[in-house]
Formats: sequence, C-alpha cells, structure tokens
Amino acid sequence: MAEPSVSIETMGYTQLIEDIGQGVVKIPAFQRDFDWDLDRTLRLLDSIAKCYPIGSFLFWDTEEELGSLRNIGNIALPDVPAGRQVSYVLDGQQRITSLYASVVEAEVEGETYKVYADLEADPRREEIFRRDCPNARTCIPLADLVGERAHTITPRLAKARLRRFSEIREAFRTYQFPVVRVRNQPSHAVCEMFERVNRGGMSLNLFDIMVAKTWSKDFNLRERWDQLSDEFEQKGFGFDGRLMLQAIAAHVRGGVSERDIMGVGRDDIAEAWGHTGACLKLTVDFLRQAVSLPSLGLLSYPAVLVVLSHFFDRNGRMNPDAKRSQQLCQYFWRVGFGARYYADAGSRTEADMKLMGDLAGKTRRVLWEVDPVPPERIIEAPHKPSWAFSAAVLAALAKTGPVDLHSGMPVTLDNSLSRANGRHYHHIFPKKWLAGKGWDEKQANSVANIMLIPAQTNLGIGAQPPSKYLREFARKAGTNWRRWLRTHLIFSSAEDALMRDDYARFLKERSKSIADRANRLMGL
Repeated sequence: MAEPSVSIETMGYTQLIEDIGQGVVKIPAFQRDFDWDLDRTLRLLDSIAKCYPIGSFLFWDTEEELGSLRNIGNIALPDVPAGRQVSYVLDGQQRITSLYASVVEAEVEGETYKVYADLEADPRREEIFRRDCPNARTCIPLADLVGERAHTITPRLAKARLRRFSEIREAFRTYQFPVVRVRNQPSHAVCEMFERVNRGGMSLNLFDIMVAKTWSKDFNLRERWDQLSDEFEQKGFGFDGRLMLQAIAAHVRGGVSERDIMGVGRDDIAEAWGHTGACLKLTVDFLRQAVSLPSLGLLSYPAVLVVLSHFFDRNGRMNPDAKRSQQLCQYFWRVGFGARYYADAGSRTEADMKLMGDLAGKTRRVLWEVDPVPPERIIEAPHKPSWAFSAAVLAALAKTGPVDLHSGMPVTLDNSLSRANGRHYHHIFPKKWLAGKGWDEKQANSVANIMLIPAQTNLGIGAQPPSKYLREFARKAGTNWRRWLRTHLIFSSAEDALMRDDYARFLKERSKSIADRANRLMGL
C-alpha cells in the first residue's frame, strides 16, 4: 500500500474547469452548502483577470468512492472516469463552485451565474466583470471569452477592445492556482484534516465541523439533519443543528458544552441519532399539549428543549405521569419567568439535566426556589419576544386560549395558512396614540400592553384609542364580551380603564392579572 503523502503543486484555470466537467474534481457532501452570492463571484473573477492571488486549494486524491457528492447548481456532473483517481475538494469549494458556475452559466439557488467582461472597464479603477450587458459590443460573456468560441468574436472587435479581450483571455488561460494535494489517506483521517484546516481558519461552525468529523459512507449528519429539521419546521418548532448535537451529547456524555459535543464519536452519533430525534419529538409534543406552547418563537431558551428531551431519554421515551407532568410544566415556567439561563447557562443546564434524570428515576426532588413575579416587573418588561421574560409572558397569554375580539373565534397561534389569520402582537393602547398623549416608546411597549389577535383585526384597528374600537367590538359581541376579554387576562377593573382610555390604570390592573397567572403557572 502506498504511503500517505502531501505535495504542493500548481493547476491552471483551464485544467481546473476541464477536470470538474469531466468528473475528476468532486465536492464531497460533508462540505457545507454553497453560500457565495454573484457579487463575490464577480470579485473573484476580477482578481483572476488582474492576476491577483485568490488563495490555495486543498485536494484529496484517492481511488476511494464517496457515497454522496455535490453537483454545481443545476449542472449534474459526470461520474469519475474509469481508471482515474478523483480529487475531492477539502478546502476551496466556494471559490471552485463560483469559477465553474460562472463559466458554464449554471443556475445556483435560483440565480443564473452568467457574467460579462467589460472590455472598456479601466482595470486600475474599475472591476472588469459585471452581471448585466448594457452593450453587446463591449461586454463579452465569460464562457465566450475563455472558451473555444473566441475566434468567432474577435473579428468584430475594434482594435482597443480586441487588445483588452486578448489580455483578459490570456490572464485566465495562464492563471495558476496553488494546490495542496493529499494522497493515500483513509477517509476518517481526511475528515479530521478537513476539520482542522477549516477550524483553524474559523470558517466553520460547530455543526459543520461535526458533519466532517462524523461523515462516513453510511452516515451523513447534514442529510440526516435536513430530513429531521423539516418535521420540526412544519410544527413551528424549527431549531438549528447545534441544539440537536447538544441533545445527543447530553444523552451520550451527560453534558452540552462544545467539548462534550466534540467528544461524541462517529459511531456514537449515528447510534444515538434516532433515539435523540424521538426524544425531541416527545418534547415538542409535550410543550404543545401540556404547556400549550404554540411555537418555538415563544420559548424562553432553546436549552429547554435539550433539558426536557433528557427527561424523555431517562424516562425510556415514555410520557410522564400526572405528577411529573406538573413538575415539568413548572420547570418550563420557572425557567422563563426566572430568566434561569441568562447567566451561567452551561452549569445550570447540566444541573437541570440531573434534575430531569432524578425525576425520571422517581427520586424525590423539588424544583429550585424562585421569587414570585411582582406586577411592577410585568409593567417594566418590554415587548421583546427574544427576551426570556417577555417570551414567558407571551406564552402565558397564549395558554389562556385568546379569542378574536372581532369574531370570538380562537386565535391561531402557530402556523396559519392565511396571512390575515396569522398571529399579531397588538398594542392594546396603540403606540401612536400614546405618543400623542406624552407616553414614550419604552412605556408604550410594555408587555402588559400586548394582546394576541389575528393580523386582520390588528390592522383594522390602526391608531384608534381603546374606548373607540373596543366599544364597537363590545356592541357586536353582546353578552359574550367579558368572557372574550378574560381570554386575554383583562378583567373588569382593567376593562373599565380601557373604556376610559386610562393607560396608567390599565397597566396596573392588567399586570396584576398577568403576574397572578405567572405565579400560579410556576406553582407558587
């Protein structure tokens, strides 16, 4: 068996394009998705035309066949020719994809990579390549400039343009890329090499690194995640791949730090994948059913998904009984209203995972102590769903089962097919109206001033004061009116303040109702 080796060579632009087109240069599936836009591609081509360096490529030359490869846009690349070694791209796929897509005019992510060289652009002050062609006499498609059809174009060019055409064509056809070639290395060593090269340059996130580290012919982390994440997205609980890795690390290693994730081996992650996915599905079902959480947008911290999935892992993927269901719900609300993971998130997450293990193991445990939420905290909290406390308040409002004050129909809180029925965060006292009365932006944006109603109803209210638009709703609702208001935690004293357009009193009264609901949900 040949010894592993590393060599540094050069490769011409023309040879690179030919090798890609013949199936000799391939992009392995463990590479992350192509994410360069056309503007970056134009700058790359401009650098080549001006003979600037664009960096080196790292190739793995091997006879080993990988089970999953990437095409370039809508161009299906041929199989590796019989008897030829293949060069897998370990570093440089964004640049290589851009170079090939632009010369074959591929369509990538809905955008056609057709580019033109401007023969009248001054290379000292301007970029040579552009995406449009304002003048067919001065702008030449890259494919024609570097390809075999050049002789059909040159006869119609004026002398100065012909000179620029020849200069740009010569720059491309003689350009040499530095290439580091790795030969006779097994796939697991190459994946580790890919991880180290990209990690050293900080160009990959943790998920990308784990894709490379755990890749094998039988397991592709990125493909598995794409399939699983679609299921969560459909339920309004889409989250990123890192959280999935944290859940796996929690089950396999008992921790969720980057070190724990990196410590999960290829065989471990492949073996734990189905089990962890099932635990997360049970977690989402629990949040939707027991907590009445409509979507991930109202979750205080994503770590809650990891912690609760750990309960289902330790509980044998079984739903909790009534007592433990109550404890899990109280855990959820205490995390949000207590902003538990705001600081020292790692150690608190791991402490809560131990708590989940004890609960599943029927060990007698009580939740940590929390202070009751005072009404003043509700008034001072801004309407900011990305803030844990605000998200908890909105989730508590969602749990009351709010109805549309215009029709009495339940508000759709997760995914609506119609945009008009989509959930809106309505400022009960419109901000524009409050500004006219001397209230500033911060005061007007209190979470106590928020109501969950359909978009259509919200947009129809505009900047009217509550006394005006609510009286009309109340007239149409008749005897149902106060029952409908209660679904938004608005009771008689707060209603009276609304009808008098008394914002200060309304905040005071409604915040009492919300605080009372929050404390009950936390089990206080």
